[in-house]
Amino acid sequence: MDFHELALNTNVDSKEFKDAVYAKRLELIDIAIQWPGETTKGTMIFNNVWEYPSNSSYTVCLGKYGKEFYESGQTGNGQKNSNDMRPTVLKDGCIVDSVRGRFDDIFRLMELCHSKENGQELLKAFAILFYRNALLLDHQIVARHYLYEPPQSLIDVICASLPSYEGIPMEVYIHFLDAIGLNEDVKYFTQQKLQNGKGIGRENNMKTYAHDACCLLGHVSWADFIYKLIRNFGVSPISNKDMATFFPELSITYRVPRQRTRRSASTTTVIKEILDQHK
Repeated sequence: MDFHELALNTNVDSKEFKDAVYAKRLELIDIAIQWPGETTKGTMIFNNVWEYPSNSSYTVCLGKYGKEFYESGQTGNGQKNSNDMRPTVLKDGCIVDSVRGRFDDIFRLMELCHSKENGQELLKAFAILFYRNALLLDHQIVARHYLYEPPQSLIDVICASLPSYEGIPMEVYIHFLDAIGLNEDVKYFTQQKLQNGKGIGRENNMKTYAHDACCLLGHVSWADFIYKLIRNFGVSPISNKDMATFFPELSITYRVPRQRTRRSASTTTVIKEILDQHK
């Protein structure tokens, strides 16, 4: 696949771009918060966000309310997560229990890609798909409804080699991961952590998936990935600089970070003084 057709041709660190992404995130969150929900535990209202065009028996939904709605302490100050949802895949109106979409599931999916004959192409396709999702490049809002429409070229490459995963069609699974991303944004907005404009929520998750794919491509060391995963409390988002470097065909520009000058911990004079004091 020629990935040049997916070139961004933009500075992803510019204030204008970041403000536009943040504004779209807030609008998507507001749409989700306004969806109806059932407050009685054990019952749920499912809000459909996508229907599989090849088989309409599959739909991706967000059920309200999720389990954190009924738990205390999820938003700090002893409050429950009053907007929690359950990302769900339905088939013929029934929940598909085989679908999880946890971090380890995504990492295993990337390992599966790596084992394929065209593994390099698959990993590149997924890395780009996840990165675009993190920046909401493929999300549209029409009449208070949101649409996630990833490039068909990426979907075709991925689904041709991996038609299904976790018991559902791969294209359905990709949209299920997007639903998880939306729920993450809603969660951290409710916790008042998203308002500082950082990459918490969807962005961190999607960029962590992309980072994992880049490790399997050989672009990044596992030591760097794991160290960042530990330091950042379970996420290891790839930097815009690394994406620009590893995928030059995407024409990503970014803000070059300032280099910090390290100060020497001590000098010969200081050491000598310490030694002299202990004669």
